[in-house]
Amino acid sequence: MEQATGRTGPGGAALLELTLRPLPALERESYPTERVRIIIRPDRSVHTFPLDSADRAFKHRNPPPVRDLCLQYPYDDAALRWVPEDGLDPLVTLIHRHLLYEEAWRRTGIWPAEDAPHGQPTHGTHPLRMAETQQEARRWTRQPSARPRRSPPLRRLWPSSS
Repeated sequence: MEQATGRTGPGGAALLELTLRPLPALERESYPTERVRIIIRPDRSVHTFPLDSADRAFKHRNPPPVRDLCLQYPYDDAALRWVPEDGLDPLVTLIHRHLLYEEAWRRTGIWPAEDAPHGQPTHGTHPLRMAETQQEARRWTRQPSARPRRSPPLRRLWPSSS
């Protein structure tokens, strides 16, 4: 991370603006430095907006009107999602990795990891297809929360079909 600023926004949301440099090997391949705005709302939902991105295509961006990055599916297993208890470092890593993947996709037409399905699954959660992703989901399994389960706040951002 090259630069970071933060403040409290409307309704008590945390507003962060970050400048993320590419990894050294990717910088040598002219991957861009990315600027992003992260909004963490009091309801724990996260919205990430790439800045200076009007002229670039994005494979995983939520539909209008919000148009934030599609970083995670709210109904996926908690092991596969960022939650505030994880802290900011894992969130920034998730965002940075996502932006690097977007650039790789723009250059090659291939998403460099298991591509999460979109839309509502017919039941449960979407299946994990790659052994590596299944292994990571087991590795990062979270203990059930004592808090009552609440409906995910980003539900309205997900299309009902792919």
